[in-house]
Amino acid sequence: MDNRNGAKWIWLPHFQDADPKLPGKFVLFRKSVSLPSSPTTPCLIHVSADTRYRLYVNGVSVAFGPCKSYPQRWFYETIDITPHLHAGTNVIAAKVLRFFPAQTGSTSMMKANVPGFILWGEVGGVKVVTDENWLCHEDESIELKSRAEWNYILGPPFLSLDERVDLSKAESNWHSSDSCDLSRWKPAVPAVPPVKMMPVLEPWKLHERPIPLLPEVPQKFVGALRTSDSSPALQEWTDLLLGEEQHVVVQAGQTVWVEIEASTLTTGFLEFDFSGGTETEVAILYAESYEKDLNVDSSPFPLPRLKGDRRDWQNGRLYGNEDHVVLHNSDSEQSKRYEPFWFRTFRFIRLSIVTQSTPLTIRRIAYRETHYPLEITTKVDIPAKLNGIWDTCIRTLKLCMHETYEDCPFYEQNQFAMDGRLQLLFTYQLSRDDRLARKTIHEFYASRRDDGLLETNYPVSMRAINIPQFSLFWVLMLHDHMMHFGDKGLVRRYIGGVDGVFQHFEERVNRDGLVGAFDEECWAFVDWVQEWQGDPRGPKGIREMAVPPIYKRTGVAAYNSLLYAMVLQRAAELCMFIAREDTTREYRQRADALNEAVVKHCFNGTFFVDGPGAEEICEHTQVFAILSGATTGEEATRLMQRTMEHKSMPRCSYATKFYVFRALSKTGLYEDCFKGMMQTWYKMSEQNLTTFAEDDVGFRSDCHGWSASPIYEIVAELHGVRPARPGFGVIDLRPRRKLLEAAQMRFSIPKGVTSVQWEKDGGIELEAAEDIDVEYLPPGARLKKIMCTRTGQRTSLE
Repeated sequence: MDNRNGAKWIWLPHFQDADPKLPGKFVLFRKSVSLPSSPTTPCLIHVSADTRYRLYVNGVSVAFGPCKSYPQRWFYETIDITPHLHAGTNVIAAKVLRFFPAQTGSTSMMKANVPGFILWGEVGGVKVVTDENWLCHEDESIELKSRAEWNYILGPPFLSLDERVDLSKAESNWHSSDSCDLSRWKPAVPAVPPVKMMPVLEPWKLHERPIPLLPEVPQKFVGALRTSDSSPALQEWTDLLLGEEQHVVVQAGQTVWVEIEASTLTTGFLEFDFSGGTETEVAILYAESYEKDLNVDSSPFPLPRLKGDRRDWQNGRLYGNEDHVVLHNSDSEQSKRYEPFWFRTFRFIRLSIVTQSTPLTIRRIAYRETHYPLEITTKVDIPAKLNGIWDTCIRTLKLCMHETYEDCPFYEQNQFAMDGRLQLLFTYQLSRDDRLARKTIHEFYASRRDDGLLETNYPVSMRAINIPQFSLFWVLMLHDHMMHFGDKGLVRRYIGGVDGVFQHFEERVNRDGLVGAFDEECWAFVDWVQEWQGDPRGPKGIREMAVPPIYKRTGVAAYNSLLYAMVLQRAAELCMFIAREDTTREYRQRADALNEAVVKHCFNGTFFVDGPGAEEICEHTQVFAILSGATTGEEATRLMQRTMEHKSMPRCSYATKFYVFRALSKTGLYEDCFKGMMQTWYKMSEQNLTTFAEDDVGFRSDCHGWSASPIYEIVAELHGVRPARPGFGVIDLRPRRKLLEAAQMRFSIPKGVTSVQWEKDGGIELEAAEDIDVEYLPPGARLKKIMCTRTGQRTSLE
């Protein structure tokens, strides 16, 4: 962004941008602006920071950012602050979290080698830019907990956001126009002093935020589940949570705890209002579910966990991350608010309170729910049991969508290519909003390494272990987008990255024609499978886990060749779409050669073994042999039948069941196996999950985006609406009437709104825009062309 009106990146003078113990610090900024009258025209300001900020105008929060990114594409937000301005003195202020560059911080948040805050715009005709006239001060009341305090029961410390807060050190009214003590505040200094005669650019290349701001919607908890023997009573807590004008008082010298619940797992900003309670200590633990009590509070290494009924508060225990707050408030009437800087993921919260010399009054406990504002235009009318699965899948997907797609909101908040491929595809079944999808595709493209691979998860603040196969799933992202949106410009922009990924695999094809071992520092991850669990404390750490045993012995797994062959075929279709016919032929020839090699070296006449010389077989190898075309027709169908009937082979977990569904569809066995396959999701529902879990091996995350795959099954398989050509200009309609006796669905595609419906023993009716063709219609189906209204590239649902 060049038109910054002279705004500078600024920072706190003499700031120590490192600490051997802490992951980062908070810095406060403020600027007073005097206006003769309340503005009547929009007052737009643009703002960014490294690493994160929350912006206030006259004490009201107006923005949270910047949108996750990387320094070469660092985003800024544009906000209209007009409703928050008034005649007289106005205060624009920001609270900025800086993660130190020498530590990973939260792994999905990147940072440059220096900190900074920048803002520019016009407010009521007054130019407002960050410069040396801004005041700043280190927020000494908040300390992010160090990794040394991490509880490894929760797994690796991907997040560094737990807080220790001393409210006696908090700055009063620092972000409002009210009087506040500024005696210790200092004028800001340039964050990046210019170097004379050197062609040096700022470390951040600013770009406008490509996705909408995330809403923060006020919500209430639904009640208290249990409390300590000490008063207050359970009903008092519930009345407080429901907003019944009930305050809860904890008397002096007491130790009290209470466990409260939200209606579902959620991601939100917590709000606590306290008064009184001098020297009171409050611990706030956030948890996804109740689980088996491990009889320890914390551990320096992971422990086996077991989850059943996620709401079994009578027998279970809550494990999660914690914030700690110390209150210093001798005035029993003055309210003190505590709000953690970053959103928390929770369904249950345990509040532990230790009072000292004065009573503590809890006046309010609430939260503001936040996630990407996905507008869902797909509407389905399906049986109640399946509708419950549909709703839970949507909630699962939404909670894994913020400023990036996330693997899980509770533990990592990382954007992974394998997870992301499915999350993008599920989004397309629900909405025509592909803004977050485009951002994801570009970010992985921007992560390209010099060996041709993409980073496994990105953005990422550290040099991380690479999973080479995940780069192939990025190619599938491109293919999915092509089929649903038909954007040739997007394909042309990124096709060069495809060939780089393929070259990495091609260089590892061995004399047998199979993909061989990856580099020693890579992780040949396939899936979370019980039989493939290793010990992460071993010499190779996590790289011993989730890998077929044959790969550990020989460095060759049939899965890697079959996945590569399948993706080559999808990439050939990408190249055909943009008229690169020579590359199309080349990719198909490579895929054919890989399939032939797998059949020659890995097929024992009954099953595909996991690698040359292996006796082991797994579901993954059979599924991808079918999807790659290594086996076709009746042979593929018989192989899939034998696979489904086998009693003991390692099975695909939640992460890869999507591909089992695809193999069943391809071999004509989908309808026979659908109900059995869906037992995975029905069981989770019976266990009181309100989102779908990561897997049933490690019992870690209760919300993982890849587990929302029934979204695709309901839209594309049960209702049978799929793109037959790029851009969805041609529909392939093959509904599963044996599984849905009656159905109705409205589905938005680039050319308009389609609907498909049928009644029991009645015909199928498809309504589609006039310029949409249909490649396949079931016998007896009727196509009705309709007029539709469009606004630009968006479809107006009228």
